[in-house]
Amino acid sequence: MIAKKTVAIAITALFLAPAVSIAQLPKIPSLGGGSSSSGGGDAAAQQDQLVRAYVGADKEVLTAQAKMADAVGLKDRAAQLQATSDALGAGATKENLEASETMQSEASQEIQAKLKDGNVKLDAAGKKKFSEGLGSLGRGIAKYATLKGPIASFQSSLTGGGVAGALGAASKLNAGRYIVGSTPGHVKNLSSTLSTAVSYAKSNDIPVPADATAAL
Repeated sequence: MIAKKTVAIAITALFLAPAVSIAQLPKIPSLGGGSSSSGGGDAAAQQDQLVRAYVGADKEVLTAQAKMADAVGLKDRAAQLQATSDALGAGATKENLEASETMQSEASQEIQAKLKDGNVKLDAAGKKKFSEGLGSLGRGIAKYATLKGPIASFQSSLTGGGVAGALGAASKLNAGRYIVGSTPGHVKNLSSTLSTAVSYAKSNDIPVPADATAAL
């Protein structure tokens, strides 16, 4: 129960993390004022940390969805999900992350549609794989919840970077800014998928791992 409350609180706090917009970027100081030459480097370092953490959560979710998709008969989608997970690395760009999120969103819709159509009947092997997917999805959502700290650090590095931070945020830090803006909605959508999947599992004698229930 404590673990479940901790994850829920962390996810709620993550939803409240403000997105970085152009209006929030630091103003260019006047010629007479000082500026930080290290701001851009600090922001880049914080972005690297944030991207690594986000990719870890992404890979967990992609693998989870691959197992669930395979279990309900979406073999081609399962292969695409696993391939995306295998290809995603710590140096992922904004475009890589967008492609991953699009893949996850499409898979969520397809998996939920399968679960709701009433025609999916899993054998013992399918139930085992689906259960494993539930656990991985719960762990993935919990990993997104831990991004609150890296997101805050990245945002702080932007607002404290002077000219270097402003230019960096505009041209080189798109991956970090994408994560800040997209994570809350992405987690909400995945949580909806998990809720539907857990309900299906409970109605079909499929074991629900603790990691799944803790993330709800």
